[in-house]
Amino acid sequence: MNKANIQSIIDKVYPKIKDDYGLSKGNDFPNIEIHKNIYEMVSGIEGMIGENNAQAAFCRHSNTIQLFQTEIKDAKHVIQCLLHEYKHYLQSATWFKRYYAMGYEYTNHPYELAAKEEEKNYKKYIKSLGEAK
Repeated sequence: MNKANIQSIIDKVYPKIKDDYGLSKGNDFPNIEIHKNIYEMVSGIEGMIGENNAQAAFCRHSNTIQLFQTEIKDAKHVIQCLLHEYKHYLQSATWFKRYYAMGYEYTNHPYELAAKEEEKNYKKYIKSLGEAK
């Protein structure tokens, strides 16, 4: 998907997500950025690529949801990424780290599992795009 298409979906869906899920304790609503891929974003080098591209990320430091264009497949995927990362925004940063320190990995981390589960709610938001996916 191109950046304009992704932004159009964000413009229609993100206000509804914010209304439904609300604010995280002590934080403003996260901003959303669209980047070509995580490697370009981190390195600042245009055209930089790597082996394992992320689809999206939530950066607590900047309170930003980052979407990576090259990994976004369709409107459903944009919404799922927003829901997943918004769930992380709502979760405790302390417990996020604590779970990893306790030995959890990405595949069984309770917060990752909860964020993955949240992606199933995309159907509620895709309706606002006029798509029946």
